[in-house]
Amino acid sequence: MPAFWKETIGHGLDLLRNQLHGERTRLNLLVAAGLIGMVLLCLSEWIATPSKAEASLAQDQAAEQEDWAGYAAELEQRLKGLIETVEGAGECNVMVTLAASEQTVYATDTEQGETTSRSEHVLLGEEALIESITCPAIQGVAIVCEGGDDIHVQNTVTELVRALTGIGANHITVTKMVTAQ
Repeated sequence: MPAFWKETIGHGLDLLRNQLHGERTRLNLLVAAGLIGMVLLCLSEWIATPSKAEASLAQDQAAEQEDWAGYAAELEQRLKGLIETVEGAGECNVMVTLAASEQTVYATDTEQGETTSRSEHVLLGEEALIESITCPAIQGVAIVCEGGDDIHVQNTVTELVRALTGIGANHITVTKMVTAQ
């Protein structure tokens, strides 16, 4: 350590010793320092700082949202291509809405006793073992097509979408496209 720093630190300690010459002063200073430390500890609990795990989770969720938006867009394109081949449907636009994001089921280990049971997740290293992942459910499908005013086209398209997606006819809407004149 350079001599300059030794002199500066030594001078600072001498000043502190001179200020704390009385026992009562030292006791008051110690109590005040302890109280300030406790207040700072309490404040640190209230001030939320995102941990690395939370930040990583937020990034993963954002990536999943993008993945499922891509899934819905791909589904829309595939349905559009198929519906446009239906006789009388003509050109169409398709919109698919998803009910929620994917559902992840984690593997659990369950121990049954006579009066109690205990269940905990199975871990592989530091991560839980995934048992299954379910794709998001389709909430509804809207189709706007040139032949949407014909009842036969509406029925055919509705049955086609119902068969492909597994959702009820009450979640499928087929209507006529407005043509520019």
